[in-house]
Amino acid sequence: MSAVLKEMSAGPSIAQLLSPQSIALVGASEDQSKFGGRLFRMLLKHRYAGKVLPINPARDELFGLKTYPSLEQLDATPDLVVFTVPADKVLEQVAHAGRLGSRGALVISAGFSDAGEAGLARERQLLDLCGSYGMRVIGPNCLGVISAANQLVLCSSPILEIDELPSKPIGFVSQSGALMTTYFDRAWAMGGGFTHGFSVGNQADLELCDFVDFLIDDPATQVICSYIEGVKNAERFRATARRAVAAGKPWLAVKAGRSSAGSAAAFSHTASVAGDHAVFEAVCREEGVTLLNDMGAMLLLANAMARHPHAQVRKVAIVTPSGGGGALAADALADQGVELSTFSAPTRAALAQHFPSGQADNPVDFGARSTPDPKPVAEVTLNAMFTDTDTDAVLIPASMCPQEWVDALVDISTSTERPAAKPVVYAFEAGATSQGLRDKLAQRGCAYSNSSLETAIAMEAWKRRSDWTPRQRPERPHGCGPLSALPHGVLNEAQSKELLAHYGLPVNQGQLATSAPEAARAAQTIGFPVVMKIVSPDIVHKTEAGGVALHIANAQDAAQAFERLLANARRYKADARLDGVLVQAMAHGEAELLIGARSDAQFGPVVVFGAGGVLVELLAERVVASAPMHASDVGAALDALPIGHLLNGYRGKTLDRAGVIDAIVRASWLAHDLRAYAFELDINPLMVSRDRCFAVDARVQIL
Repeated sequence: MSAVLKEMSAGPSIAQLLSPQSIALVGASEDQSKFGGRLFRMLLKHRYAGKVLPINPARDELFGLKTYPSLEQLDATPDLVVFTVPADKVLEQVAHAGRLGSRGALVISAGFSDAGEAGLARERQLLDLCGSYGMRVIGPNCLGVISAANQLVLCSSPILEIDELPSKPIGFVSQSGALMTTYFDRAWAMGGGFTHGFSVGNQADLELCDFVDFLIDDPATQVICSYIEGVKNAERFRATARRAVAAGKPWLAVKAGRSSAGSAAAFSHTASVAGDHAVFEAVCREEGVTLLNDMGAMLLLANAMARHPHAQVRKVAIVTPSGGGGALAADALADQGVELSTFSAPTRAALAQHFPSGQADNPVDFGARSTPDPKPVAEVTLNAMFTDTDTDAVLIPASMCPQEWVDALVDISTSTERPAAKPVVYAFEAGATSQGLRDKLAQRGCAYSNSSLETAIAMEAWKRRSDWTPRQRPERPHGCGPLSALPHGVLNEAQSKELLAHYGLPVNQGQLATSAPEAARAAQTIGFPVVMKIVSPDIVHKTEAGGVALHIANAQDAAQAFERLLANARRYKADARLDGVLVQAMAHGEAELLIGARSDAQFGPVVVFGAGGVLVELLAERVVASAPMHASDVGAALDALPIGHLLNGYRGKTLDRAGVIDAIVRASWLAHDLRAYAFELDINPLMVSRDRCFAVDARVQIL
């Protein structure tokens, strides 16, 4: 850690920054078209209890408060200084604040690393300057802080025109200020709220994990939400995730950059490198961060978790006033991999009192009840769900119907006298007609959705979280490295397989031939039939180049195949370096897998596996995981893939699943041992038969 960072880390904590006795506003104004004007008014509107020190050289008074021409004119040291002046004015003002002894700077101003090389240089100067004074920095290029728990508003958003800040035990950290305030607004409208919200901007000093760590320690916060564009420190991210798990606080996240366009947009927004989304997704899965792809679903889940902090959700019951709405909701859940519950005999008996035969299955068609009065039916129905042993949560997709039907369900599920024993989530598909029901739920602090799909996404994430178990500590198999010296460069197939063999991976026997007679002799030694492949560091796709010959049955065919493969390779790429032809034993199998590994720039070595060979496109799902891996974690991941069904037995055929798992584990340890290098490993295919498996083609690059 640099001296500057050590100095900054010794500064005030976020908890201290959120409890300032005095705040100076550099750029304060009454002009509501300016950030400084709106932020100043919102700070006063929401009754900040400390002393406010407006800095404005052109005014003697703002909003009835005395102003100061500069920070140097203050007669007391502000605990926190907020900067809304243009970027080129910030450094000078920060120096004044540092000399005064201020310990915290909130920089709203943009124009730093978000604005190219010149801005990046300015941001580094800001960091060095603040570090020299022991000041911590929030931002720059952020929208500030909204803390209902501390009654502290340092944000200019128009959503803050409300008189009171609704609060729920949910914290929110966002790399986008506009998204933070957008979902504050939405959460408030649907009966939710937050303890604290942080727009972290460029994260020059205090970064996303600092704020998540604060929320982990904050007794008022039970659930943590985050919008992430890029991770500054991979190990810090893992460590913070583990702290959240240890504290029993769910950390929910939505991350931008799943597509190349999203990644580019994230970088241009806050200069955050989005990284490889598949790797980030794997790290979240491993460390217990619940990753979603929808902000609304994240908020819905957070509010439901806050109401039912110990609930485990795997199977769902649907109660609906519309048979069609129930069918669509069931489809949405199924698409997300969430099962409907199978009602127990007591549940079916209770429902049979009020529903005709066939109408009380899951989904329950509330509109088809045989008892006209909706209130007693709502009570019996929901109580049956609450005691049903196979039901973990209730989804009520409220399509258009007489409003008293759903109103009865709302009254039962939100009763303060008898709180719902299990989560009940509403999805309103209708428009203005259902607004009264939405308002009623919001007034009672119960969040809702306007989409069954959004609700299904939230339920899938809850199920995934309920099923989560930590990874086991990897164990290096016998005969699996490490090597005292590793090869470097682009290895040909023979060299790649030699390296794999050193790690105990099964490879089919082969010899490199540099002439037709050598190829014939090698084939005779190995035994027919053989396969022959061109060996060249410049030809990756050998089949495409006509560089593979199969089912070679005799020495003469082997000699002829040698000449043909070289000729094909020269036609394909005239300047390719040709090292010869690899003659191998012909391997047969019932399935083909791909095993790959590489170094991720942020999170280090990862292993990838799934269907390979001719199944690559047909069964395209892959597992990406941090390397190394434990065999049990590999097995669980394989079982979740379509190719796993083939390995576990299909139409009476069981394949060498144990051999596949062992090969993946060994490849993951090779990846681990290559962690100091930029590397790529590709085994495709790993040929799997009933009793063994072989890496029949491989390529390794170590730089």
